[in-house]
Amino acid sequence: MVAFVSHKREAIHRAVRDMYTAVATAPQQSFHFPTGRRACDVLGYPQQRIADLPEAAVESFAGVGYPFAAEVIRKGDCVLDIGSGSGTDALISARLVGAGGHVYALDMTAPMRAKLQAAAASAGVTNLETLDGDAEAIPLPDQSVDVVTTNGVLNLVPDKPRAFAEIHRVLKPGGRLQIADIALAKPVAERFRQDPQMWAECVVGAVDEERYLAMLREAGFQGVERLGQFDYFGLSSNAKTREVAGLFNAHAITLRAVKPTTVAATATSGRRAVVNLLREVAGVAAAMVAWFVCAGVPALLAAFSAIGAAGLAQHAFMVPAFAALLCVSVFLLWRSGWLRNDLRPFWLALASAAFAIVTTWLSLVKIYPMPGWWSYLGVAGLVGASLWSFRMARRPGSCVDEMVREAQWRERWGSGTQRLARFMLSGLLVVAALVGLYTSVVVFAPT
Repeated sequence: MVAFVSHKREAIHRAVRDMYTAVATAPQQSFHFPTGRRACDVLGYPQQRIADLPEAAVESFAGVGYPFAAEVIRKGDCVLDIGSGSGTDALISARLVGAGGHVYALDMTAPMRAKLQAAAASAGVTNLETLDGDAEAIPLPDQSVDVVTTNGVLNLVPDKPRAFAEIHRVLKPGGRLQIADIALAKPVAERFRQDPQMWAECVVGAVDEERYLAMLREAGFQGVERLGQFDYFGLSSNAKTREVAGLFNAHAITLRAVKPTTVAATATSGRRAVVNLLREVAGVAAAMVAWFVCAGVPALLAAFSAIGAAGLAQHAFMVPAFAALLCVSVFLLWRSGWLRNDLRPFWLALASAAFAIVTTWLSLVKIYPMPGWWSYLGVAGLVGASLWSFRMARRPGSCVDEMVREAQWRERWGSGTQRLARFMLSGLLVVAALVGLYTSVVVFAPT
């Protein structure tokens, strides 16, 4: 289980490293998010703070806001910049703390660290040190820094509670935190969070804003204050990115918080171990469910279950059970096909299920002489539709489109209460149809 979770985390880290390696080595390239000096300007960086920074540091800037609006850095502070990138924020921090202060620039992308080191050397900055690592395992001792700053990074971290706990650990009592990051107003379906590439390219790693603030408080921070928000994705040159961000109301937020001077133990090591274990179990379960749903496997399993039900459909009460299993398969294929905007497997499944139900009914009521095994032909067609849907789900490059359709689905079917009402009404109609099917067998079947 730990290996499963670690594999997913490393896959996400690898996707993020690949993305920001491109930002470091080819800053002139067009990305789905704003970068460079233009991004600094529109995000609110004062011109005097970036005017004389080395171009190498600014050209690969990929932040989402202006965390220095929190105004928590003082002369002589020791600052940790998490996800420092090419060093725009780290170099500004180095100037703010002065010669008596120190800045640790933490980043897991080697080309970004190399670029920052070269920029610091060219600017004559000597109070800055780069570190290789990530927010989930900060390579610094407990209570070693006065301020933590981060800009557009924590939304990319797989285990956010762990990252917030690490930030809390390295801050001194009374230490300050300033954050610019991405938050959502609507949650992203869990199955889309299983795609590592989506973490680097879109908004799936972000959480809703209330949950974000709650995680900070749960980690032990006080004075959690939201300073403002910004339509960051409105600056994207990619229409699909803007569409996805708009559907989930993804936006940049600026925050500040404080670690209390007297820190009460929020959890014993034993309790923390149990919490981490439960979190991993939940993560594995969610990943498995998400994969099954995304791949269309529930429809396949329902179809195989229907094969067994077909063999048992010798009595009236088994016919509705058989039909119900087929309907579950057809519904799942319809939903997955709607999300992929390709209903061909669904139409095959619908025709196959109808054929299986009709032939089973006819074989029992004896209105027309028909061998019972004909129903297996319909079930075979349903299995084929499920395999077809499974193969389509494995096609690359469709996840963003599916995420858009998922959000449109939610908007189309209304709020949770409205969806529940529709589900209950549909359930009553299905039950009525199954009861009618059972009654018809009882009435027409020969005694």
